[in-house]
Amino acid sequence: MDDFSYCQPACPSSSCGACCGMYNWRGHSRALVEEVLWLQTNAFLNSGRSQADLARLKEEISKKRPAARYPVIHNCEFVGFINAGQRVGCLLHPGLNRGQNLRGISHHGRESCDEARCTAYSYLSEAEARLVARAAEDWYLYGLCITDLDLVREFFELASGKLFEEFKPEKILQSAELLGIFQGYLRLKESWPYARNPNRFGKYYFVGSDYPIYKIDYAALGREESGYDRILNSLGSEFRTRGELLAAEESLEAIFEKLAGAYPHAA
Repeated sequence: MDDFSYCQPACPSSSCGACCGMYNWRGHSRALVEEVLWLQTNAFLNSGRSQADLARLKEEISKKRPAARYPVIHNCEFVGFINAGQRVGCLLHPGLNRGQNLRGISHHGRESCDEARCTAYSYLSEAEARLVARAAEDWYLYGLCITDLDLVREFFELASGKLFEEFKPEKILQSAELLGIFQGYLRLKESWPYARNPNRFGKYYFVGSDYPIYKIDYAALGREESGYDRILNSLGSEFRTRGELLAAEESLEAIFEKLAGAYPHAA
């Protein structure tokens, strides 16, 4: 089996630049993120790549981009498309610059960028991460999902309860039907109708330099805490009515019921 990279898995398009501030924009829509990435990519590719060129680019790019949503996180000027809009990554990486590591010009410096590891490396198993990479098949969606531990781990936890056995990501990778179900689940991260607040990022909301965890007010909705609370929160849910909460729970329940019906149990 190949050595698995959480940042650059061996899938056609799944790749991640979240730790470089790729989503650190208010709203972080696909269109906005893509616009910023192309701005940075084209500026880098058209530069001479000398230290003077790169220093100038940092200043020019920072003036053209929107304001960052959370100022404590630096939005790197050198994260961009490394494969014609199909993958994202570090434009300063030696693999893209004839072996020359240009990361010294970055905000955090060469050593920090070379050694950076997000929480997915610590809390998601390789099997879980491989499944997310295969199901996402997209640079934008993969980055949103692989860094959302609640979205991923809670799915495996609840699926195990539905299946009455340990959920095994490997089985999903062997079934087109199961993979399609999991893909539909991940796509909720981009299309969830109850994610209304552009100042949210998953379960977090941002107030100045603080990022507290959002709490769904179930009492105001006349309900006890949902069994899907972690997933609902990771999707950025903010419900206006009890009916919206019920509809959201029903849509998630349908996914898990469909998964249970199609999952091949051990003999």
